[in-house]
Amino acid sequence: MYLDRMIFPIETLGPGQRLVIWTAGCTKHCKGCANPELWETRGRRQRSTGEIAGMIRRIAAEHHIDGITISGGDPLEQAHELLELLDEIAGITEDILVYTGFTYDELDSVLTVEELAHLRSRVGVLIDGRYVEDLNTPDTALRGSSNQDIIFFKDELRERYEQHMAQGRRIQNVYMGSRLISVGIHDREQ
Repeated sequence: MYLDRMIFPIETLGPGQRLVIWTAGCTKHCKGCANPELWETRGRRQRSTGEIAGMIRRIAAEHHIDGITISGGDPLEQAHELLELLDEIAGITEDILVYTGFTYDELDSVLTVEELAHLRSRVGVLIDGRYVEDLNTPDTALRGSSNQDIIFFKDELRERYEQHMAQGRRIQNVYMGSRLISVGIHDREQ
């Protein structure tokens, strides 16, 4: 699996203190994308899902993880690896949020019916759809643009997410090595 970075704790991409994973690889190339550096996989190291799960388990052994957010790139452009990873980290948290540029209706182009059911059983919340710069408005907490949908596969998470989204968009700046990374959903002007 092409993995760019993993950061904990993050409080801007879902409720609570979250472990956030950014995959590399996205062929959609949305205008104004917040992470165009994650479009390409060329020159990047692949990691096994077991290796990534091991890193997640080590963090979970030392810290309480309220949720896991998987973004990118587009994690569903590595659908089979994503499903393997979700199986390997099952039990760490029921609150797994996945961002994808595919709409829910397009998922049948990358997943079989069985794989989609598997995804629904492992993921709590899916935010779908391509980023549309002209639809980036500040009232879309957790979404880059208003065309994207928040799909709850685990309805028991809805209230927690609604409380988080009621706080509006927030940005968290963190250092990763010598790089300053701004994490969250940015307004178009940012």
